[in-house]
Amino acid sequence: MTEIPMINDSPPEELRCTACLLPMQYQTKKDDKFLWQCFKCGKQYLVPGNTDDSVEESWSPPR
Repeated sequence: MTEIPMINDSPPEELRCTACLLPMQYQTKKDDKFLWQCFKCGKQYLVPGNTDDSVEESWSPPR
């Protein structure tokens, strides 16, 4: 019998930007989603805590 790992409520350790391939930085959790942002190009990801939802992608001005 194979054990299935439990899903925890913590953000992933590292998330890379699909535009410039740099590591994104975790910002905050809002609406039960983790907000990650790339400070080079401004791309943002809203990563849901629930695995049934999809990742939302948006852009903001780079810092």
